[in-house]
Amino acid sequence: MNYESWGNKPNSYTYSSMLAICGTLSAIEEGKQLHAQVVKMQYLSETAVSNALLTMYCKCEAMADAESLFERLPQRNIVSWTAIIHGLYQHEGFEKAMRLFCLMRESGIEPNDYTFTIALASCGNMKNIDNCRLLHGLVIKKGMALGEFVGAALIDMYSQLRETDDAEKQFKEMGNLTSKVSRNALIKGLVQNEKANEALDAFSEMVRKDAACDEFTFSPILKACASLPSFMSCQQIHAQVVKANFDKNTHVGSSLIEAYTRCGSVEDAEKVFSRISAPDVVSWNSVIKAYSQNGNPRRAISLFRRMIIKGFRPTGSTFLAVLSACSHSGKLQDGQEIFQSMINEFGVSPEEAHYSCMVDLLGRSGRIEKALDFINNTPIKPTASIWRPLLAACRCHNNLRIAEFAAKHILAMDPNDATVYVTLSNMYIEAGLLENAENQRKLMKLKEITKEPGCSWIEVNNKIHKFFSRDRTHPESEKIYDKLKQIMMLIKGTAYSTNADSLQVKEDFCLYHSEKLAVCFGLISLAAGKPVRIFKNLRVCTDCHMFMKFASMITDRVIILSDNYRFHHFNKGGCSCGDYW
Repeated sequence: MNYESWGNKPNSYTYSSMLAICGTLSAIEEGKQLHAQVVKMQYLSETAVSNALLTMYCKCEAMADAESLFERLPQRNIVSWTAIIHGLYQHEGFEKAMRLFCLMRESGIEPNDYTFTIALASCGNMKNIDNCRLLHGLVIKKGMALGEFVGAALIDMYSQLRETDDAEKQFKEMGNLTSKVSRNALIKGLVQNEKANEALDAFSEMVRKDAACDEFTFSPILKACASLPSFMSCQQIHAQVVKANFDKNTHVGSSLIEAYTRCGSVEDAEKVFSRISAPDVVSWNSVIKAYSQNGNPRRAISLFRRMIIKGFRPTGSTFLAVLSACSHSGKLQDGQEIFQSMINEFGVSPEEAHYSCMVDLLGRSGRIEKALDFINNTPIKPTASIWRPLLAACRCHNNLRIAEFAAKHILAMDPNDATVYVTLSNMYIEAGLLENAENQRKLMKLKEITKEPGCSWIEVNNKIHKFFSRDRTHPESEKIYDKLKQIMMLIKGTAYSTNADSLQVKEDFCLYHSEKLAVCFGLISLAAGKPVRIFKNLRVCTDCHMFMKFASMITDRVIILSDNYRFHHFNKGGCSCGDYW
């Protein structure tokens, strides 16, 4: 850059403006050329120019240059200190940021509300509650605790520390001074700390007071819906999204798709996607994932190809979603081709989850030996997550030899994985090796390892109802068990009854599994024709899967069951998984 040819000599305002542009564009080389011009023209002593230089280096992620410049500045004001502290915070230099914050005060410069906001964020990320409380005390002393941005930063700081009671206390102390910023901070903090119901309550209070909402309100609250998951809450928030004219917003739309996907409503997810005015890669990933998890692999693969045609470059998340679709449906050739294109065509490096998905794809299709070879040839060290799908495939295809081999590797990394012991025990029983099976049970007892109990839940009238196996604690238990007996009588003599009767343990274990109780409660509680949506923490067993198919046919209901692996949509005696899960 040669400014001498301009005719008019550039002044400090010119340099400050040009440096600001370089920072915005991350144009580090041009910024360094301007730095040289500033030194040559002797403008570095002017605080406005030196601050602009400092900010430019921070925005260009050149923190070493920023820190070096800061040390050499002849004069520093609040803007200089705040710029370097902010730069360090943005690059996760939280301890350095706090040290400079203390040095700033020692030099006689007091923080303003913006400096306090950054300091509170840095302190929260350091996870030191004592220092955070000291900083909070200083904020109170300066009379800034109830300010819009400082107050929100305090809420966010306590949320980072998982001290949600303190976060809520700060919010309440702000009283009528609460704003959209502080309300969003509270909702985000509650969601981050897995307090979905409390977040929904806070959102309901916002709606009741007719408070303004934006994408930073809707995105986290929709995550709360997805985490429960709550279909009714999702619908209610969707209505608020439409009312606030955010239904075409890319980020809100993607969050809505994720929420509907977790609720098993792929139709609503697709409708939301079609309304987004400018879908990005995240939006595409979300809708592909929706079909992948809900038993429509053809649609997932079709959307994947359409996404590429429209010029979007798939990410690791895209490939994980579409590979899962192939795995869930046994589309081995499609899955292998997509995995190769991921590496060779798009240059995306596979991660642990991608390798795990490919093992699952090979294993489920019966290629147990090939799945083992694939694991042995992965460029990364195989983790327990990569070995687990091989063990599951061995269970499905009765390969005890490789199952023992896979189990050995899993237990070396995760010695308390109850599923491994239970899987081996069941396989030993089926192979007639009863002593080996008993040894697995003894090992579990010796190591005090317990299997996670099966739990299913269903949402009725905005309330979550939980059930465990043989559960009789629900107020409607008598009606639930009567409904179950009624269904069992209706399906007597069907293929389900014949299959189930061959299981000696049916009466003791299978008949009263938690998902059966949950679906019966849904059938007696929900209006005729309404889908019954059930969620389970474990994989659905074969007996319950068959029961759901026949129950959907006999009751003429759509039953949607989400286990810890995928969604099953039961309708008229069939399942979306095609009995391949």
